[in-house]
Amino acid sequence: MNIAIILAAGKSERLKEIAVPKQLYLINRVPLFMYSVLTFNDLEEIDEIYLVTNEQCLSEIEQYVKQYSLTKKVKGLILGGRTRQESVYLALKHLEKIAKDDDIILIHDSARPLLEKETILKNIENTVRYGAVTTAIKVKDTIFSESEDGVDHIVSRSRLYQAQTPQSFKYCLIKKAHESAVLNNVFASDDSALIKEIGYDVKIVLGTTTNFKITTIEDIKLLEMMVL
Repeated sequence: MNIAIILAAGKSERLKEIAVPKQLYLINRVPLFMYSVLTFNDLEEIDEIYLVTNEQCLSEIEQYVKQYSLTKKVKGLILGGRTRQESVYLALKHLEKIAKDDDIILIHDSARPLLEKETILKNIENTVRYGAVTTAIKVKDTIFSESEDGVDHIVSRSRLYQAQTPQSFKYCLIKKAHESAVLNNVFASDDSALIKEIGYDVKIVLGTTTNFKITTIEDIKLLEMMVL
């Protein structure tokens, strides 16, 4: 099976300008989290979808799932943890009696609403082949570090990538990575880093610049212009 875990448990601590959690913010009358859910739902290649959220958003997300008639493929809502890493781990634990070792788990942030179907398909294809992949785009801008005097060291961008989601893994690998992280008190900003911690390579699937993450009010304004 190909199983999507969509994370919608964030507290939007950096988005003070809106009155609701960003996953519930309406963009063109559609809640933010629903954009990526609908993209996964429309693909025959996706067998099941699980949404990870928090207590504050749980009932509203459940209502939206019913409103959009998604209960056939959306198999469950899972309460997340205090961090993104813990939320993913709880979702993987939920799948223990459902997923097989070779099933493909696609982990996606609902705050990236403009995910393209082709990116999902490339994730599936390459995970079958390699076992672990991350979506990313090449860095285009000049990157430099800062010193007390201003610009310090300019970094060569030729081999730099900007991580996106989905990040996709065979179930046995991502489960092992998270269990190892819990056992050894390892914390990382994304799942591919946990895979690297247990000694496995992570291949890159090229994403798109439109698959950006909604973090600030400027991101919301840009998204509103793009979906009108």
